Amino acid sequence: MNTYDVIIAGFGPTGATLAALLGRHGHRVLAIERDAEVYQLPRAVHFDAEVMRIFQTLGVVDELLPHLRAISCCEFWTADREVLVHVPTDEPTDQGWRSDYLFHQPSLEKVLREKATGEPSVELRLCTEVLDFREDGETLEVDIRGHGHEVERVRARWLVGCDGANSLVRRKTGLELEDLIFDEPWVVVDIRGAKELRDAVIQFCDPARPTTIVAGAHDMQRFEFMLRPGEKGEEMVRPERLRELMAPWVDPDSIEIVRAAEYRFHALVAKDWLRGRVLLAGDAAHQTPPFLGQGMCAGIRDALNLSWKLDRVLRCGADPALLASYGSERAPHVRTFLEAAIAAGRIICTQDPALARQRDKTMLEARERGEPPPTLNSLPPLGEGLLQTPEADRHALVGTLAPQPRLTVDGTERLLDDVTGPGFRLVLRGGEPDASARRALERLEGHAVTWPDGGFFDEHGIHAFLIRPDHAVFGVARTPEQVGTLLEDALARLA
Repeated sequence: MNTYDVIIAGFGPTGATLAALLGRHGHRVLAIERDAEVYQLPRAVHFDAEVMRIFQTLGVVDELLPHLRAISCCEFWTADREVLVHVPTDEPTDQGWRSDYLFHQPSLEKVLREKATGEPSVELRLCTEVLDFREDGETLEVDIRGHGHEVERVRARWLVGCDGANSLVRRKTGLELEDLIFDEPWVVVDIRGAKELRDAVIQFCDPARPTTIVAGAHDMQRFEFMLRPGEKGEEMVRPERLRELMAPWVDPDSIEIVRAAEYRFHALVAKDWLRGRVLLAGDAAHQTPPFLGQGMCAGIRDALNLSWKLDRVLRCGADPALLASYGSERAPHVRTFLEAAIAAGRIICTQDPALARQRDKTMLEARERGEPPPTLNSLPPLGEGLLQTPEADRHALVGTLAPQPRLTVDGTERLLDDVTGPGFRLVLRGGEPDASARRALERLEGHAVTWPDGGFFDEHGIHAFLIRPDHAVFGVARTPEQVGTLLEDALARLA
């Protein structure tokens, strides 16, 4: 019987990212995918600076750049095309990358798959599905069926369900989803050849027909039209009806309709992300309305958070109990994005003209006062997990996404992660850690680096901060004397 460290069910963006991250540490991974090849039509279209940093970690940025489009802004418009909200997206962030990118999903998936399968320890089986699984001591027995339609039994220490919204792994494990009560029918259509649209994402908040318009990569454009009561999806996706809906925005005779489908936008999150030796990631663990473009982003974050913890268990002999922190950290983070997407959806989906007029008045007045829009205004921290203790005196930076400054090394300016490589990173205001701290950092397989710009340290009242492999701040040292304690705390939490 073939034995693996991890079996990954589903090889979309989340599964491929997880396989690549585990494969670079030499873990034996079996990735299972029902389809024969990458689905050739776009689905997700957006990711953010944090996800670009994860792709930097994977070393695939150069391969992805030809398939990306950086846009100027995201705007909410009234029915009269007056701007309610303007959010620039072409400015650099503290992650070292622009805040937002639009992409062509088939091309992105191809890059991620090639990266994962390029790792010698990663095996991919296409046209294969998981049928059943059961725990057997410290491993799982997993029944799979592939090309020959014969059932094969394989063994693994861990099984990760990255198999989408209708996850078989989730259902067979008995893990339940919590419904955040958002259920709206929309028609999504991807076109090619439009010349009239702005280089932006537009949320057209018209109560007569709420509409989302996205300027995509590879000469693609996306329209999303909310269905009104009584409208049937099968009728609304007919080409003549779609051209009628798009006529206010593009010349309907000059465009090619690439894909059209009805979707119900849901907001769901798993109540538990781990049971026994089975974990969930991506759409199997959460589903979000698309209004903030965070669906795939959440899955990629899952993969990074889970991969380094699995690595500590598999390679470093850490207690498997630390994997409980995967769900405890990720679930609150995902929920915050879900609630923000729902809030944006409530703004966009208003179909009552009187309520829409009041919404417009309130938001325009807020914009004149310089107030931020009522959606997500800052990235949320992680939930409780593998973070610095004690909790009662925890610094506000702990659990947040660490900055990635540019450092000058040998006369060349480079991003922090490229200087240090992956793993734990101790960022110091100045000086060097003492011998005891250096030994602790070595046991963490970490790297120390000096960031001479004191502004960040002054702002937060610290001397150093420790970054985890998933780019979250583990903890801080307020003084040079506390650096050793910070590192020993990290080692204790990972034992």
